[in-house]
Amino acid sequence: TKFMKSHRFNDTNRNNSSYSIDKRLRIDQTTRQYNFASSQYASCFEDIPTPDVVKLRKDAVEYLDSFDKQSWYDDPVCSILNGEKLLAPPSNLWITKNSLSQPNGNQYHATPAQISSLLTHIQTYTSSSSDVKDLRPQIRRIEQRFLNEYAGLLIGNQCLDFCKQDGVTEMEESVMANSVERKLNDALLSDEVDGKVDITRKPVFVSCVSNFTNFLDLFRKTLRNLELGIPCVILGRSHTIQHSYRWTELLVDLMKEEGIDPGMVTYLSCQLDDIKYITSNCTESAGALYTTCSRELAKSIKSNYPNTISSTGGPNTLITAEWTEAVRDAIR
Repeated sequence: TKFMKSHRFNDTNRNNSSYSIDKRLRIDQTTRQYNFASSQYASCFEDIPTPDVVKLRKDAVEYLDSFDKQSWYDDPVCSILNGEKLLAPPSNLWITKNSLSQPNGNQYHATPAQISSLLTHIQTYTSSSSDVKDLRPQIRRIEQRFLNEYAGLLIGNQCLDFCKQDGVTEMEESVMANSVERKLNDALLSDEVDGKVDITRKPVFVSCVSNFTNFLDLFRKTLRNLELGIPCVILGRSHTIQHSYRWTELLVDLMKEEGIDPGMVTYLSCQLDDIKYITSNCTESAGALYTTCSRELAKSIKSNYPNTISSTGGPNTLITAEWTEAVRDAIR
């Protein structure tokens, strides 16, 4: 609209006035999405750090060599509410399985009373953390611990649970991508301070993927939301649940060390019908549900929770202005 007011179109070569009106309407209705393709957006892709891949691999192997398989049985997956683990009766104890359908640990499904408490928390939660709109310093200290001190644990747990993912490459990509996404969040918060945008801080749901949960779910979906003061609800899975639960458990502990209200992160260890029940009753009180899945599954999730944002898989697109050895190597 602003463009239309400052630029008059002379359609002297057009006799059809309706064409002129339609042309102006099409231009008037075309708007660029927030921050996309701007110079500020492009600047976020500069000064990308170089991961220490040798150290990542070494830390992962050391973790796997010392891993105690019994630990996932002795410390079962369970719901986490306000920083506390919600244990359940033996009748709610289930065996978890890895991607090859092999038993690899225990899990407590939430009881009806626990489901009610989890739902109430999501619907009514207000953080007690100070400066809750900007938790970047605390969350980024936690992030660096995940990328360094606990990188071997993240890679190793995923290898044990999913069995075939190259967790080293995933963490390598995380080191680089996180740098970009931190800068994007810096710009977003700056624009909020300037009154250009309004960040809705309703709790968001994070539906974990089995093969890239460290990069996509822990860093991109959870930490980036948390540092903006947005509470996160991590959804359990029907299989390969162990590795995403373990980073949630560690995250809550690290948040306590940083003085962040642990109620900012909730974990739902529930059966699928109970997760659907909780999400369907939070459509007004919660924000987006983030997931990475097939188009068919995304459609199904959206039918139960309309405010769903899904990455539905490929094809990954590489755009280049010239053919180089680096491009050749990237597409092999």
